[in-house]
Amino acid sequence: MSCFDFDAWRDLASHDPAEFFRVRERTLSAFIAERHESEEGLRELQAHIDQVRAVSGSPVVAARELARMLGDRLEALAGHMQQLDRNVDLLQEVVQRIRAEPGRGPE
Repeated sequence: MSCFDFDAWRDLASHDPAEFFRVRERTLSAFIAERHESEEGLRELQAHIDQVRAVSGSPVVAARELARMLGDRLEALAGHMQQLDRNVDLLQEVVQRIRAEPGRGPE
């Protein structure tokens, strides 16, 4: 995706919408297939995105809904990161206690 050409995609969409959607589907499928560890979840997410776009009625409404979805996912990620930080702090406390035990410190 590092060579994504927005203008080329825009031109394809305006001149041949059917081909645009075929190429889009192939490109998304290939991108998702390269991420084996999260392929199923990404396919579900893409299906949800496509569903939102289909029922939104306009690109503006779709963009708003997708932005809300992104915000929800970012909030969830922030919560996971905070929990991870707490767990790291707890592990550091445990390591410090172990090191402080007699006969367990650095030699």
